[in-house]
Amino acid sequence: MEIDTLSDDLLDDALALWARTEQLAPAPREEVEQLRAHDGGLVLGAVDDGRLVGVVLGSFDGRRGAISRLAVDASARRRGVAQALVAELEDRLAARGCRRVSLYVYAGNDLGRGFWAALGYDEAPDVVLFSRRLDPTDTDGSPC
Repeated sequence: MEIDTLSDDLLDDALALWARTEQLAPAPREEVEQLRAHDGGLVLGAVDDGRLVGVVLGSFDGRRGAISRLAVDASARRRGVAQALVAELEDRLAARGCRRVSLYVYAGNDLGRGFWAALGYDEAPDVVLFSRRLDPTDTDGSPC
């Protein structure tokens, strides 16, 4: 398995992967293209035997890093793909001077919460998420 910056020719495969694996709306093409334009080296894909099996979106604002989406194809789960993607993303963030990385996990997503805890991420029970839609056409169902 190889992990590298998501190439143009794998973008459609990444969107299809999110559509198959996301519990909510898949990542919009515009969001992925925007992140790739801004933080291209932080949008990573895992390719195994010529097929995209995992993808992660990361960003860095100059101070903190963020992981906004992580998906692994069902056929490649429990093989370390997600862990390898996160490790590579963390390395790239650290190389840019990032000292902390954060992400959102839905409260009812026990599998996700367990995964992130196993990687050493701490829950922040004292943090409350505030969100406001700036685009009235944004109806993806996500609170953030």
